[in-house]
Amino acid sequence: MSGLFEGLSDADLENIRDSANIAAEDKRIAKQSKAQERRALDRQEKEEKARKKRRAKSKHDFAYFCQTYMPDAFTLAFSEYQLALTRLAANRNLNRQDEALFKELIDPRDHGFIKQPISGEYEGILDIEPRDHGKTTRNTQAMPLWLALNHPGSFIVICGASADSAKEMMDAIKDDLEDNELILDDYGEQRGNTWTKRKIKLANGSSIVAVGRGQRLRGIKNKYQRPTHIICDDLLDDKEVESPTLRRQAERWFKRVIMNLGKGALTIIANTIMHPDDLPSRLLNQIEDGRLPNWLGLRFSAITPSGRPLFPSRWSLQDLENKRIASGSAWWTEWMNRPIADEDADFKEDWFIYFKPYELDLRDCTIGMAVDPATGLKKGDWSFIAVVARHKITMVDHVLFAKGWKESDLQFAQRIVDVYLQHRPSFVMFETVAFQKIYKKEVMRYAKKKGVRLPVREFKGGNKQVRIKSLSSQVENGLIQFLETQTLLRQMFLEFPRGHDDGPDAVEMAISGFESGFVGGAVPQTPRPIRTAAQALSRFGGGALSRILR
Repeated sequence: MSGLFEGLSDADLENIRDSANIAAEDKRIAKQSKAQERRALDRQEKEEKARKKRRAKSKHDFAYFCQTYMPDAFTLAFSEYQLALTRLAANRNLNRQDEALFKELIDPRDHGFIKQPISGEYEGILDIEPRDHGKTTRNTQAMPLWLALNHPGSFIVICGASADSAKEMMDAIKDDLEDNELILDDYGEQRGNTWTKRKIKLANGSSIVAVGRGQRLRGIKNKYQRPTHIICDDLLDDKEVESPTLRRQAERWFKRVIMNLGKGALTIIANTIMHPDDLPSRLLNQIEDGRLPNWLGLRFSAITPSGRPLFPSRWSLQDLENKRIASGSAWWTEWMNRPIADEDADFKEDWFIYFKPYELDLRDCTIGMAVDPATGLKKGDWSFIAVVARHKITMVDHVLFAKGWKESDLQFAQRIVDVYLQHRPSFVMFETVAFQKIYKKEVMRYAKKKGVRLPVREFKGGNKQVRIKSLSSQVENGLIQFLETQTLLRQMFLEFPRGHDDGPDAVEMAISGFESGFVGGAVPQTPRPIRTAAQALSRFGGGALSRILR
């Protein structure tokens, strides 16, 4: 080996070594470059494979599309009913499992709106959901995007209450098409030749149009194509819905314009029912009596018939109970989709007259008490006690005490005696069956322990709704007055007959105790009044008992 390099200078040897090192480095770099290219290709292949997988799944899974491409808007897990709605919108038919699910989650009174299509697929879906359950984002932003991107050639019309609300919907869709990086990566640049505040056309041939209620749409086309999907969201706002004229105009516009946009289009109406005579209420009636064949009506409430939250990942039962207290009478409109028109309400907010305790001299009053216990027959009922003072001269009834509890029978039995001791009424009205079967033993035992005998009058209930409704004119005319602190009782009156009626029932029972004739078929049981020795002696003056005991 040494002979090969004889005669070479040190400089020559250094050059040879440098050349060898350079060649080795070039080889290493080439190898590294090839490895990088291979990794880049592998990464591209993986990304392309993942892209194809995402797109393939998104095409048939709307919920997956929402949570994958719009994670900021869909941070919570879809609930059962929302998943069923996505299948319904995608397939335009209702499978038996989802039909059973809807009937489980929807009040039986509304099952008449759940009908299978007679022509094989639905032409319209009326999706009535509570406030803050995601219907607007899901239906007016995500649904048009999903259809336009995954079903090229779709022509979607979205409708809002006004031109401004329609513009907001369109802006949200354009923002995702222009700035959503994952949508751009997976579906490419989709901005087409038409890109206005009212209409956009995508590169894949899909189009989206946004309009407000009342705007002209007749003859709207995408070249020769009619709309494939029409999505409407809350076509009347909270104030407009109170106007009979605007309600009629909304229905007329919907029937003349929306329903004539194109044969074969699927119309989806996402709404909260704001009035018993608003557009979705009218459409429900038309679905039930067959005037809208191939339409499906779904009226959801925030709390299902079984007492569970409709959207549990968003609203717990306690959250909904807090919302109910905060919302007052609006609860039944915005959260349960069962509004009562102001003109039809049995009790109105401005009827309630309030008295101050110091304004009333109880020496001029007869005091009665009534107990309405929760019997366990209706989930969530309150056990309620009302104490009413009737002025002997004016005959005005003053609700001195009205409170409800959710507690055990034993606790409530003891509470009955405590409230009696606090107010010392002349009688205690108690529903006959509940008293005899559940409370008599415990009430009497605890009363004896406290050294009192309750003047119980047993009460055979009769028609509760008729009895409570009979108080309406008395409240309106100020013949029944309340304390401002009795918020739960007032809420129950305002919600009647939709919500819990335990408080109004107890008040009516107490007032019935003053009367000789009972309303609604109620029958009082009036044995000879039970009086303690102290009560008997009281008519001789406050010192009679002490004089005898001396």
